[in-house]
Amino acid sequence: MVALKALLIPYLCLSFAFDAIAAPAQTPLKVYDVDPFVSRASVGVKYTFGTYLIPNTDVRGQLELHPTQVLSGVRVAFGIQGFKSGNKTLNCHLRESLGLDYSKSEFPDRHVCENDLLPSRGINSVRYPEIAFQSEDSSFDLAKVAEVPVEIEVNGIWRIHGIEKPEKVKLTIHRQGDGILVRGKKTLSLRDYGVTVKKFLFISVHDEVQAEWEMLFNPEKP
Repeated sequence: MVALKALLIPYLCLSFAFDAIAAPAQTPLKVYDVDPFVSRASVGVKYTFGTYLIPNTDVRGQLELHPTQVLSGVRVAFGIQGFKSGNKTLNCHLRESLGLDYSKSEFPDRHVCENDLLPSRGINSVRYPEIAFQSEDSSFDLAKVAEVPVEIEVNGIWRIHGIEKPEKVKLTIHRQGDGILVRGKKTLSLRDYGVTVKKFLFISVHDEVQAEWEMLFNPEKP
């Protein structure tokens, strides 16, 4: 038995060494970061008197490509602090609805905004600071994309108010200089994500909202 082990050890060592040499090194993904200065997003909210378009000034995201130019994934996100309706009270009520943990907060039993602000600590502070969509790995080849927009549909996960749900999203993609411009929109049900928008005076908000975005992704700086 000892003699057999002595014979096998050099063979096994040679086999492991060969596998290490033969295993191809993984080529890193090419990363594109969102340009916050030219990117924009908004949410259309239906309420008692019509539809209110609320812009968002805190746009976040990243796009990744395989070395073959096949889309690995795209992430778009909106910080809830970035919703700017032009009305401070409405802005705070949006942050209440989207950002608070109802299991701990006094909201939605009562509004917890004070001077149109939420506390920075405690049970009524923001627990969920953004709403986000992360696409899955795609077979779409961006090498085919030029300056003419191309529409694709991707699968992914929306994360809103701590709840994740799979959704399909249509994106329009085209090249812009060295960057990649991505447009998209999606109608979302607040109820599906456990979001409560508390009535303020006689004004109420409908269940469905429409998120829209136009984001420029530029190559990540070294």
